[in-house]
Amino acid sequence: LLWLKENTPEPFQNPNSYYELYKAPSPEEHYKYPESIYAVMSWWDYSHWIIRISHRIPNSSAAGQVNAAEAARFFIAQDENSANQIADKMRSRYIIIDHAMSTTKFYAMPRWAGSNEGEFFGTYYVQTEDGELGPVTLFYPTYYRSTVVRLYNFDGQAVEPKDTTLVISYEEKLDQEGASYREIVSSSFFPSYKEAEIYISKQESGNYRIVGTDQFISPVPLEKMMHYKLVYASPQKWRDKAAIKIFEYNQ
Repeated sequence: LLWLKENTPEPFQNPNSYYELYKAPSPEEHYKYPESIYAVMSWWDYSHWIIRISHRIPNSSAAGQVNAAEAARFFIAQDENSANQIADKMRSRYIIIDHAMSTTKFYAMPRWAGSNEGEFFGTYYVQTEDGELGPVTLFYPTYYRSTVVRLYNFDGQAVEPKDTTLVISYEEKLDQEGASYREIVSSSFFPSYKEAEIYISKQESGNYRIVGTDQFISPVPLEKMMHYKLVYASPQKWRDKAAIKIFEYNQ
């Protein structure tokens, strides 16, 4: 946040504007921002920090969760063009992402966007060595194609999976209480995503799905994000990765 304050343009041009009073518009009018204005895209949890420490304007706010749904749609957008349209509409110039947004907090983004996390990952059960069933979380192609994952997990770079595309087959079952669960019957890695798709297309019955087991190893090809440049990676680490990353968006 301090880096953002010291290394990005003043949105109001005057560095003292943060401390100044302004003339509020009448109830019938919107506040008129100057042409120099831009915003910072992040999750609404961090808006007060962005304002207080960086003296920058967040796209979404913890005060009433204003624009939380729009920010969520940006972060789970499945292609760069869709993400760009939202960034343009919201006058975003920088995107600041911490490790939680693409991992432990990711589930909240589909919910805010009107979807659900079940479209991005799911819990399956597999037999352990002692014959018991144990849960495992598997991630779908939609997870890896999400903008927040492409940026934080892969720095917006192109990814071509090699021997990392996993295909599972599973059965829908009921436990003793009548609750449904999915048990993995078989799993196989394929040299490429295309070969995995061909394999699934040839199956005449059963439930098959392409999945990933590691949030930082994509089972699907990802294109390079052309309008987003990594401009800062924090020295603070999370699992040997920069805990926070900042990207500059260029139209």
